[in-house]
Amino acid sequence: MFVFGDGWAAYEGPCAAHDSHAHVAVQLTAARSGLVHLAADRGRELWGEALILAPRVRHRMPASADVVLLVYVETHTPLASKLVALIAPDDAGPAPPIVRDRLLSNEPTDQIMRGLKADLGEATRVLDPRLEWALLRASQSPAPGTIARAASALDLSTARLRALAQSQLSAPLSQWLLWRKLERSGRALAAGAPLSEAALAGGFADQAHLNRTMKRMFGVTPFEAAQVVRPSDKRSVQ
Repeated sequence: MFVFGDGWAAYEGPCAAHDSHAHVAVQLTAARSGLVHLAADRGRELWGEALILAPRVRHRMPASADVVLLVYVETHTPLASKLVALIAPDDAGPAPPIVRDRLLSNEPTDQIMRGLKADLGEATRVLDPRLEWALLRASQSPAPGTIARAASALDLSTARLRALAQSQLSAPLSQWLLWRKLERSGRALAAGAPLSEAALAGGFADQAHLNRTMKRMFGVTPFEAAQVVRPSDKRSVQ
């Protein structure tokens, strides 16, 4: 089951085998029973009831029939920075009780996310208004040249806008844009669209482009991801 919210996306169900991959979101992983296992870069093996993974950390998860909850929190949100701070200076580790207990609750995912925001306090992170505007514009238009057009409209160089994004998002702006394109394709897949239509919805050149990008960021192909989606899941797409 896939669920989409404001600044986050989540999957709950059995875990397919993932190749090693990295993405630009903060990842929360929780086991509905037992422990979750995550193999991170530099030979690290992590086990726990719930784990936090910072952006751009290469990792993989072994296949498991046990139900897991995966939540991807976008890096521009205040919640993302708060979650990363909880495991600092490490970039991957067990979730502290305040996060673990919320993830292991039987609440619907949207309630879990509202609870996490409340538990961790009011938002204190403020994006540079220029970057905030550029992100909004870029998320609305996935066409090539979006970054250059946004920079020009702000009277910034493309390099300056990219540097601003890197400092505030902890990720390259181009990777953030790919993430948003994958989100649009993921929403289409969760709604039952065929892969060709999902690629178009995300603004990808073709299905092969979507395939390569999702494999690189999630360790699975769109076809593999689509196998866990059922028509009845449409009610979960927000």
